[in-house]
Amino acid sequence: MGSIFSSFTEPAAAMATNEPLIFVIATAAQLPQASTCLEVLQEAQATGPSTGFALRIFSKGAEHSDLGLLPVDGLLTGEQRRSSDGTQLLCDALVALIEPQHHWLGVYQGEPENPTSLRCLDRVALSELSNATCWFYPTHEGTFLSWERGLGLSLQPGLIVDCPDELNQEPYDRKRISVLWSLLGDNASLTCVGLTYAGQRLDWPLQSRRFEPLATWGRFRVDCQANTSLVVEDCITVFPTQPLPF
Repeated sequence: MGSIFSSFTEPAAAMATNEPLIFVIATAAQLPQASTCLEVLQEAQATGPSTGFALRIFSKGAEHSDLGLLPVDGLLTGEQRRSSDGTQLLCDALVALIEPQHHWLGVYQGEPENPTSLRCLDRVALSELSNATCWFYPTHEGTFLSWERGLGLSLQPGLIVDCPDELNQEPYDRKRISVLWSLLGDNASLTCVGLTYAGQRLDWPLQSRRFEPLATWGRFRVDCQANTSLVVEDCITVFPTQPLPF
C-alpha cells in the first residue's frame, strides 16, 4: 500500500466561488481525476465505506442494573430526549467505518460557468492528511449507558455542514482537512469517526442503511481524577424478542 499512497495529485488552484465543495471517500482508482458529473461521483462514493455503527449514550447508568433488559433498538427514552425517570439521551450518532489506510478523498467543485460540470480539485490518501482527536463520551463525571449497533450502509457524496458564507468564498486548501479519531468504549485503539474542513464537520448523507439484528449495551464510568478516566463496568449483547421493523 505504501507505493500507492506515496504518490498523489497536487491540489489544483481553486477560484473563489459560491459553488459548494463536494467530498468523495473511495479507493484511489474510483476517484475521477478530470472534470466529471454528480452521477459519476455518486457511483464512486457507493464503492467507499459500506459498514458502520449507531451509537447512543444515556445518563443515569447506575440506575439501570440489568443491561439484558434494555431494548435492542436503543430507544431507552422512546422518541424523546428524556424519559419519565430522568434518563437523558446525551449522544445519538451514526459513524461510517472509514479506513484511512485504504481510502482516499476526492474533492470536487462545480465550474462557475457550468455548475453541473465538476472539476477535480484534489485527490489524496486519507493517511496523508492531518489528524485530530475528538471525545464522543461525556466530559463530566458520572456513570452512563452506551448502546452500539452495527449496520451496513451506502453514502452520498459529502458536503460541509452549515458552511459559513465566508468559507464558501475561499479557495480550497488541503491543509484545512482533518481526519477525526476517537476512543470508543473499551477499544484499545482509536477509531476514525469522520472528517472536518476548516473546523466544520463534513457529512455524507445516507443513501441506505441496514441494521444488524443484535446490539451491545454497556455501562461505563467517567472519573477525571482517576489514572484511567473512562472505565467500562459492564457490557452485554442483546437480541430482539421479535422481528424488528428495520
